[in-house]
Amino acid sequence: MLYQKISDIPLHLEGRVAIKLHMGERGNKTHVSPEDVRIVFDKLRKAGCEPFLTDSVCLYPGARHTPEGYMNVARENGFEGFPVLIPKDEDYVQKGGFKFPREVFDADSLLVLSHGKGHGTTAFGGAIKNLGMGFANSESKNRIHSTMMPAYNKAMCKECLACEKACFCRIIRVRPEFRIDEKMCSGCGQCIEACPTGALHLRPQAIEDSFRLFCLAARHVVDSFDKVAYITVLKNITEHCDCLANAGKIVCPDIGYLSGKSALEIDQEAIALIKQKNPKALDFRTWEIFEREARKVFGN
Repeated sequence: MLYQKISDIPLHLEGRVAIKLHMGERGNKTHVSPEDVRIVFDKLRKAGCEPFLTDSVCLYPGARHTPEGYMNVARENGFEGFPVLIPKDEDYVQKGGFKFPREVFDADSLLVLSHGKGHGTTAFGGAIKNLGMGFANSESKNRIHSTMMPAYNKAMCKECLACEKACFCRIIRVRPEFRIDEKMCSGCGQCIEACPTGALHLRPQAIEDSFRLFCLAARHVVDSFDKVAYITVLKNITEHCDCLANAGKIVCPDIGYLSGKSALEIDQEAIALIKQKNPKALDFRTWEIFEREARKVFGN
């Protein structure tokens, strides 16, 4: 259901409530605002809950690569004054082959507070992305992304260094021989786009396999909580995700706040609303592939 005020969204949660929230990269200005988060946070407290914000460290090198670094970024981005939990990578529970933070899973309820925006891999970053990639530890993040790691054809490589320059994670070396740090690859595909000869390419079914892992991880998170609520903020809808300091241009006018009963449902509704406002806002063909895999995991 669509609301114009986040304060109007009913929440039926109890006990310790983990609010899963991406608090933005250092310098990012379009993530979910601390003001909106404060409204939700205070509403839960007045209902007798004990809410806290949580997210996981990022896979690639950067300000949010460690819990301490992420905490600094959270404060810089306006979340000082909230109880924030950024778990250590090593303290995890294992579910379905994925590793998730033990401390967060001790909570009684889960609120998936997502920012609806574009994403370089999945076309749309919403609730499923927030759950699947956002909860996984670094090892499981790498597992999800590993299917998108580029395959390399040495015979086609001209050693132009375009891939090395394009790599966001700075983990590609072309000389003296081609090498990718597989444990750090985020599967963003920038190197493949930059390669002028096709020496770097995706293997068949790579996209579908990665999307299925996204969704499986998200499903395991949801199944671990008795009470789960979803809010997706459709404001500052950018072409890229909040993992970037500059998430690119605004591709759609502000729409409002969505609530939903499931991760897939709320993502589908968000996509429909964005498409209605701007049919060219996002790569909807890639989203259709993602949605197909999500239906297999979550059902229709």
